[in-house]
Amino acid sequence: MNKTSPLFLFLFLLPFLLFAQETSNDTIEATKPPKKVKKVIIPTITYNNSFKAIFGFMASGFYKLNASDTISPESSSTLIGNYSTNNSWFVVQANKFYIKEDKYRSKLAGGFGSVNFQTFVDWSDIIGGLPPGIIPVPPPGDGVFVDYNTQFQFLYLDFLARVYKKLYIGGNLVYSHALTEFDAIGNPSEDVHLFGFGFSSEYDTRNNQFMPLNGFNGKFNTMTFLESLGSTSTYTNINLEYNKYFPQGERNTIVLRAYGQAAIGDVPFAGQNVVGRDDLRGYSNGKYRANQVYDVQSEYRHWFAKRWGYVAFGGVATAINDASDLSFDNLLPAVGGGIRFLAIPSSKISVGMDVAVGKDDWGLYFRIGEAFTR
Repeated sequence: MNKTSPLFLFLFLLPFLLFAQETSNDTIEATKPPKKVKKVIIPTITYNNSFKAIFGFMASGFYKLNASDTISPESSSTLIGNYSTNNSWFVVQANKFYIKEDKYRSKLAGGFGSVNFQTFVDWSDIIGGLPPGIIPVPPPGDGVFVDYNTQFQFLYLDFLARVYKKLYIGGNLVYSHALTEFDAIGNPSEDVHLFGFGFSSEYDTRNNQFMPLNGFNGKFNTMTFLESLGSTSTYTNINLEYNKYFPQGERNTIVLRAYGQAAIGDVPFAGQNVVGRDDLRGYSNGKYRANQVYDVQSEYRHWFAKRWGYVAFGGVATAINDASDLSFDNLLPAVGGGIRFLAIPSSKISVGMDVAVGKDDWGLYFRIGEAFTR
């Protein structure tokens, strides 16, 4: 990875340093209830076919930016670090802020690392351009995985203001740099600098940010990268999320979710979307990668004891480059389940582990908080 600049490190660590200062103050004033910062720290050990054994940690702090604000949800700061036996590593620090009686919401995140991963190349894409009859074109789905390394760093900020009831509108900014080197003939590489901006919106009627039991949450965001502003490529990424929560008695909840990401324009390899990266669990090998990814899924949540529960979920996804590619043959199913422990009952904050199986793939996931609350 290119040498990380002191300014980048300062901006990256600043929110967590502020959080650490708040924690220190909390220690000094430990005799004054309630705690200013509630902390959850969990080690993670997992394994999958792509990264092999993965060792890491997740540490989160939950707090009120203003102790007298009884309306805003608790803000949070999270630090995540991972190292795998295929020599991948990353560190990500993320924050969610709820400000002035929830009139404003903001996210600030940054990270850097080096990831050894793979992408799937269909043989028909490689030899399909040859004159007909020289080599029989194999059926779709036949191909080979190509290994690559991506060294990256990024900073992301968005800010939303409540404009009507539970509707929030605002904007976002992002900077990222990704150097990808492929393990292939000629050692091809892609060096991408991206500076983007876009529109952010959210409609949120959930009764709780960390463990919703009812309500609705929808998001529509855009992010545009322009060569005229210093980006390597010019393209736009569009993101849409829909989550609906249906309470089933006091201990059960059913969640319905629809999700889509579409990159349009001169999309670089680093700007493509991958099934399973941040949504549908059960896909970890990077095979299904394209400019557009869509999925629908459902999750059942049940608390069988005061602090213990489980989840069961399933869904389908697709990865396509154009709308004309959409078909039943491209649908990717996944099912799974997980266990939950209510780590901070007063704030409804849980920790848990999920396992899921997809098409010729699987994944194991540790988490602080429920799915779809990021």
